[in-house]
Parts: sequence; C-alpha cells; structure tokens
Amino acid sequence: MNVLGINQIPGMLAWLHDSAAALVKDGVLAATAEEERFNRVRHSRGYPYQAVEYCLKEGGIDKKNIDIIAVSQDPYLAFKHPFSGFGARAFGKRAINAGIFEYWRRNAKREFPNARVVYIPHHLAHAASSYRCSGFSEANILTIDASGEIETLTFFVGRGNKIKKIWDIKLDGFLGGKKRNSIGLVYSRVTNFLNLGTHGEGKTMGLASYGSPKHDFSSILNIRSHNDYNIDRDKVSGLYGHLERKSAKEDLTEEHKNLAASLQQGLEESIFNLAREAHAFTGIRNFCLAGGVALNCNMNSKIANADFCDKIFIQPAANDSGTALGAALEAAARFGGSPNFKMEHAYFGPEFSNNEIEKFLKETKMRYEFHENIEAITAGLLAGGKIVGWFQGRMELGPRALCNRSILADPSMHGMNDKVNNYVKHREPWRPFAPVVAEEDGEKYFENYAKSPFMLLTFYVKKSARSLLPAITHVDGSSRMQTVNRAQNPRCYKLLKEFEKRKKIPVLLNTSFNDANEPIVATPKDAFRCFSSTGLDALVMGNFLIRKT
Repeated sequence: MNVLGINQIPGMLAWLHDSAAALVKDGVLAATAEEERFNRVRHSRGYPYQAVEYCLKEGGIDKKNIDIIAVSQDPYLAFKHPFSGFGARAFGKRAINAGIFEYWRRNAKREFPNARVVYIPHHLAHAASSYRCSGFSEANILTIDASGEIETLTFFVGRGNKIKKIWDIKLDGFLGGKKRNSIGLVYSRVTNFLNLGTHGEGKTMGLASYGSPKHDFSSILNIRSHNDYNIDRDKVSGLYGHLERKSAKEDLTEEHKNLAASLQQGLEESIFNLAREAHAFTGIRNFCLAGGVALNCNMNSKIANADFCDKIFIQPAANDSGTALGAALEAAARFGGSPNFKMEHAYFGPEFSNNEIEKFLKETKMRYEFHENIEAITAGLLAGGKIVGWFQGRMELGPRALCNRSILADPSMHGMNDKVNNYVKHREPWRPFAPVVAEEDGEKYFENYAKSPFMLLTFYVKKSARSLLPAITHVDGSSRMQTVNRAQNPRCYKLLKEFEKRKKIPVLLNTSFNDANEPIVATPKDAFRCFSSTGLDALVMGNFLIRKT
C-alpha cells in the first residue's frame, strides 16, 4: 500500500506554513521533504507540488499507484467544537476552507485516480510523526504548537500500534478571536515583541541564555496542570509594553535578554509540569514530543533530564512539515498494518551522484578537483581554518542541518564563530553555533552526555573542554549538539575522524548550508550559488572540491 502524506491542499486559505510531503510504501518511509527546499521560499505555504513529485520519483511510482492521500488537517473538526479556538471571522474562514477541501477531495481522482483521501487531525499527525518513528512500544506523547484545528497542546498515549488522545488545551476566545491558551502563540508574541522576526523563536531561545528570568510571567505562561493554567499572549504588551523593541536595528538591552529568559523559564516549567502530569497518569517513562515548540532544545532537555523520564524522542521535523510524515504513518497504521519504526537518521531527501555533480560543475566552467579520499582533503582544509560548504548524500529532513547540507568549520579556533557569521551566515552576532561530534567521543566534551542525532537537545560543554571548543560554546556554556555514528552517516563520521587526526578533537562546527533568509540548499546549483555569493572558502560536493582561491 502506498500512502502519500501532505499538510496542505491546493487553493486552501493557508494559515499554515512549512508545506511538505511524505511517501510511505508498505509501511516503510521512502521519502519526505519540505517544499521550501525546491521552490526556495522559506516556510513555504500552499500545496507541496515539487515535494510530491520528488516523493513519487524517489519511490519509483506514478500517481495512479497512490492508494491513500493523508492530509494532516481535518477541515470539519472545528465545527464539532464551535465555541473553541477562534473568532467569528476565523470561523467563517474555516467554513470556506471546508468547502475548498471538499471540492479538492472530490476532484483528487483526476490526478490520483485510485486514491482515497483521509483527513488526519493536525495534532494527531504531529503525535504520529514522533511516536511512530520512535521505536518505543509505549510512550507519553505531548504535541505543542501555536494551534491545530482547535487545540494548542495535546496529550496522547501510544501503546503498540495505537495512539489514544487523553486530554488537550483548546484555543479560547470565540467572540473576540484573541486566541488565548496557546503556548506557541505566547512565544511568538514575545519573539515579535523583541523584533526577532517571523519564525524567529529559535533566536529568542538563544537570546534567553544571555539574560536572567527576572520578569513575572505567572499571568502570561504558567501551567500547573492541563486544567489549571494561565496562558495569555495579550498580556505581554500590557505588562511589558515599555520594553518593546521597535526596530531590528535597535540594540538588545539587558531587559530584552531578561524578558527572553523569563519567557524561556515559563515555557520550560510549564511543559515540565505537563510531562510530570502525563507520567503520573500512565506510569510510562518514555516521552515523544512534537509540534513547533518541540524544536526548543532547552525545553526538551529539561524533560529528558527529569527523574520521571528514561528516554525521549523528537523527530527532526517537529514543526508543521513533519505532519505530512505523521499523516502518512497514521493512515498506514489504520489501513495497512503497523508502520512503526525507529528513525535512526534524517536523510530522506534528494541525492545527487558524482556523475550528476560533475555534469553541473562542467556547466559552471569552474576548476574542480576529484579526490577519492575527499574526507581527508576536507579535514585538512578545516584544520587550516577554512570554512567549507559540505554537500553529500540524501538531504536531511527538518530545519536543522545534519551534515549532509552543512557549513563546517574548526570549533577550536577562537573567533571562528564570528568569522562564519560575518563572512557566510550574516546572522546576529550573539546567536550560537552547534557542534557535530562522533557519537562515541561525546562524553569527553559534554556533561550528561546522550546520543542526539537530530540536534534537538541541549548539553553543557564540560568546563575542561570549553577552551578547546570556543566557537561552539554558548555564553552560558551550553551547546545544541548533533551526534553521528558510522552507520548513520559514514562520510561525516569519517570526516570527523580525519579531523581528529589533525586537531585531536572529533568535533566540528556545523551550521546549515544557506545564507540568511534562504532555505537550506537542496541541489548542486543551490550549493554553488551559496558558495559563490558568500565567504565560503571551499565547496565539497560528493568527491569533488571547488576552491575559491
């Protein structure tokens, strides 16, 4: 059975973002990718035309071979709870959208003649994207985002092949449409208040490390349990309007940093309380997290380190793009058996052979070199202080670069983080860079070390190692680490070991292969464009090396 998962349909009134598609063949994930990687529009909205085409091509099937189209949105769910979640204007928008969904469903057979369409509620799709990839036989599942159809946070229990909803927190504010009760919207409100940009919540998390939680968020974000909470984004302006940052060019003050720290503390304590409540209800010590808020590494780590948690899993596309994957997996579970598996890596996107890469390079007229042992050559460049664009294998899933579409540098060089920022990434200078480390060596450098293949947990660099790794140690000593083993990513693992021969550390600075305000590169053409327009010293694609000087 072939299941195509999507998170948006053609023509819908889109309040969603991060359009994506996924293909599950006979219970096995064959391909998944975000539309933004193909159309080059960050957080792309709308039907994922190119992502769908990629998934079908990668899966080796035609549209006529699709049995089920699973959409991670139930357009009718809101009408079952008409007084939850939105104002009258938004209610009308959803009514129009339901008509668009119905029209598309009836006409989908023109494109997919043998497919049936099923709707998977948004938060259930989030839950399935994590639990069904975790390898757990049972788990507490928390989904946290701005909102689904009506919920902002949901607690599910996964047991075997079944996912059961236990409780949720719904949006509030039918008449006024104020959209209270949303943790994600509170975090976004403060992010916008600090002028860190739309989808800039990761910046807020990074900024929080510079401040102290001196502000009282008890009336803004304070959850004691799922039926005892204060969540109200509208109070941000009322209480802290005098701290609003009017422009992105305005200096960030200590009070701005303290505001971010106070928000982060409120988030961590609130989700910790809900996780503890979930454990008390089930007695289960495994946790799965999903939803855009689950990209918050510090929050994830607070749960991972709790005395009621043995194991935690968050799949790399925890944001809305992952709901395409979740919808496909949930539909496969309902109609074709058990698709549950353990996601060991995130590499489910397009791949380019050496022949394809060389064909492109010939078109550029640039000089290039072929090296059988490209890892050793690259390690030498990195050890010499060069910044390298690294383009290998299948593209990773999710917003974090996981060493197949990465920019790499030497983490032991003082000032390397500033060099990467100034000449390549063009980001705010206070934002941290992440490391990638060989899995078996992580304990040497990081406290409370655990495997972290998807860069979704925070660890503290050991004090003895901070002078060795200045470029990836954040102001508070923390680091958002990725671990790699030979089976997950043989080429990256070999590169780390080659670098260790030269610098005595199997660690590299790893950041996403893109310039500011563009998606991570997907193709050799994207990679070459970024290489040509930034301060990258070298570009490595497959076994080919292109030097700038």
